[in-house]
Amino acid sequence: MFTSTGRYTRKLIENLERLDTEHRYTIVLPRAQVDEWEPTSPRFSTVGTDTPYFSLREQTGFARELRRLRPDLVHFAMPQQPLYVGAPRVTTFHDMTLLKIRNHKKHRVVSALKRVVGAAAFAVFAHRSRANLVVSRYSGRDLISYTRAAARTVTVTYPAADPITDPPQSVGTPFRRFVLYVGTQVPYKNLRRLIDAVLRLRADDDTIGLIVAGRIDADGARLIETLDEGAREGVQFTGFVSDAQLRWLYEHAAVYAFPSLYEGFGLPGLEAMRHGCPVVSSDATCLPEVYGDAAEYFDPRQVPDLHAALSRVLSDQGLADRLRERGRRRAEMYSWRWMALRTLDAYRDALQTGRDGCRSAEGPS
Repeated sequence: MFTSTGRYTRKLIENLERLDTEHRYTIVLPRAQVDEWEPTSPRFSTVGTDTPYFSLREQTGFARELRRLRPDLVHFAMPQQPLYVGAPRVTTFHDMTLLKIRNHKKHRVVSALKRVVGAAAFAVFAHRSRANLVVSRYSGRDLISYTRAAARTVTVTYPAADPITDPPQSVGTPFRRFVLYVGTQVPYKNLRRLIDAVLRLRADDDTIGLIVAGRIDADGARLIETLDEGAREGVQFTGFVSDAQLRWLYEHAAVYAFPSLYEGFGLPGLEAMRHGCPVVSSDATCLPEVYGDAAEYFDPRQVPDLHAALSRVLSDQGLADRLRERGRRRAEMYSWRWMALRTLDAYRDALQTGRDGCRSAEGPS
């Protein structure tokens, strides 16, 4: 499993290799990952760096490394970047999590200070970028609101969800039917409320359970500690799963639940749709924009509303089938090729105009 950002970057590069016959690309990777990617085009090459993210070296040594490459344009796939790179830049902003979501692992004052510093840095990067790429219209509005970036510099480049082609590999589960969640367990993902909603389902049918797929992080470990024995019987934390296991989970889940309080795009729900799994989703932030009429929505702050949405899909086969069909159609509307073409347009504008500005791009609606 790649992170959403990692999958975005890999798919962008793969599609640019096929689409762009004009430019040469140097892909800067952590040195340990250089051997993990083999370019398929002679116009693409790799360079390794030992620079850690969010470090002083990112502002000094990494900036010098970039300048030595003498690029005509630099694309940062995340907003973490040096203040000065000596070349025009394009930046992808996936979301404003750093600015909008308090880090509960840090003291309140430290977390607030980090958000203030982050907001200042994001504003500088957005204003220095000739093009600011975002993964949804909602994320674009957030970017403009928090950084005062010029709207003309913002381009929507929706990601996509490819079907997993690995043969499915079974994941052992004690549940006859299960609700699926895939991702991290940080507090804003709202897992506690999802667990409470599933436990309400189990009060009427104890053959139903919740599977939480993905590496168990520190937040997940703390969440597990808060569950009593009865609750733990209704929730299965798988830890890391392979793509083959993830495919099996999507294909066998009774419903995929996405209770998040904040997202920039919401790729896991789209992946579930791609594999024919009905989706119930939070109605917060970008999710109605991305999923359209292909999800059953609920208020993510109301456990009864979440429980009701799950109950509707689990008890109404007709509704579940409609969501499956709408979900497949919705997922097919998104294309990594389209995303790469819009990104390439932004590159060309940034190189040719020599000014802050790029074409906006429309996508699924």
